[in-house]
Amino acid sequence: MSKTCLICLLGLAVSLSVGQELLTNGDFEQDLSVGWTFTDSGYGTHTYDRATDYHPDPDYEAHTYQYDNPGWARLSQTVECPPPCNLRLTFTAKFEQVGGSSSCWPAACFSVCYLDEYNNVLGETRYYYSTYATWTPSPTFSLYRVTDPDWTEYTLETMSELEDKLTGVDPEEVAKIQVALYSYTYSG
Repeated sequence: MSKTCLICLLGLAVSLSVGQELLTNGDFEQDLSVGWTFTDSGYGTHTYDRATDYHPDPDYEAHTYQYDNPGWARLSQTVECPPPCNLRLTFTAKFEQVGGSSSCWPAACFSVCYLDEYNNVLGETRYYYSTYATWTPSPTFSLYRVTDPDWTEYTLETMSELEDKLTGVDPEEVAKIQVALYSYTYSG
């Protein structure tokens, strides 16, 4: 058995270069039904919640949890990002994983998907913490392996990401981005 969870202090400053907050309830101070969508797939236990005791600060953080295999739990939000999608995304996260093997592995992820105007996924950037994950990058799939499970701040410049890492994605076709806390277990 394996389990993963991603706890995010997502005072998620998803912002235009002028610093405008784009997410609804990006700081998780309201119930997660405000602005966020939970989806899951597979077997096992899939949960999400928010609480003030995940991080030492007094603010809320959100958490996704996936236990047993195979399957995933995902808490996401999609926002408009008119071309060119030039955003600076900053988030603070703590990634956790317990158990696993090379044939049944968990991963805690923070994902940014680049969507067209019809919500088709054009590409994805994924920050992940996993001992056994076998994902490989491609011109439409960028990976950042997280090696420090402690609370860490991350920053992503979407235009640089599209130009340098996601060369298979036409930046002019990106109309929306979707950010997600993603707990995943693979069983092969």
